[in-house]
Amino acid sequence: MPAFRGVLFGACLLLPLRGVAAAEPAVRMEVKQVVLDPMNRTPVVLLAGGGQLLPIWIGTAEAASIARAIEGQQAARPNTHDLIRNLLEGLDATPERVTLTELRGSTYFAVITVRKGRRRIPIDSRPSDAIAVALRTGTPIYATAQVLEQGLRLDAPALPQEESTARMMGMHMQDLTAELADLVGTKLQEGILVAHVEGESLASRLGFRRGDVITGVDGKTVRNTRELETRFDSRAKGRPQTIHLERNGGPVTVVIGPPSPEKP
Repeated sequence: MPAFRGVLFGACLLLPLRGVAAAEPAVRMEVKQVVLDPMNRTPVVLLAGGGQLLPIWIGTAEAASIARAIEGQQAARPNTHDLIRNLLEGLDATPERVTLTELRGSTYFAVITVRKGRRRIPIDSRPSDAIAVALRTGTPIYATAQVLEQGLRLDAPALPQEESTARMMGMHMQDLTAELADLVGTKLQEGILVAHVEGESLASRLGFRRGDVITGVDGKTVRNTRELETRFDSRAKGRPQTIHLERNGGPVTVVIGPPSPEKP
């Protein structure tokens, strides 16, 4: 699954939606990635904007749909969100914006604003469905101040961390689980999922991608992040290492060379 890239900061503007106060500001958001909460194994979609990171816990099917849209993958047959996009196009209706409007208890609410001729129609939606449709139609996503109160600073950890997660070379990884395997569409039972690759990082320059599943180092199987970190300790010996991984169902090899000596 590409990575925290640059954050889009949108200007605040007024919401012309029913059910939302006229003076309620909204901030432009960017969908960053879909990850799995290591504490409860629930998918989380991460959005960034206004200097904050907003995690929203969602269902597995919606997470898979959002992940496919982020990657630009086309399903063999249209899923629900593809169908909504196709219906809007067929009816000559244009989605103008998605707004995450409020949080009631532990439930987020969203509105998809659609223009049909001279009519502007607000449609109630779950945030996960609204985000999946927005990604397929290029529709901007906004969040109100009330929603952003639940966000995190961009320099804060997005989710609780545990031993099954690791960061290396600007690459954020998680131990592969049955839920994660289903989310990214791999048949592997063990390995390390690349959940995020930071832009301009060593991992990015080497060609690692979000959604890669690392399976071995130098011909030896690695089953979890702990084994991977142990194998990488040998880099201090100054020799290249070979990383074996699965990408889109096929094998890929990445060779990591020793660091170049500094020039005097």
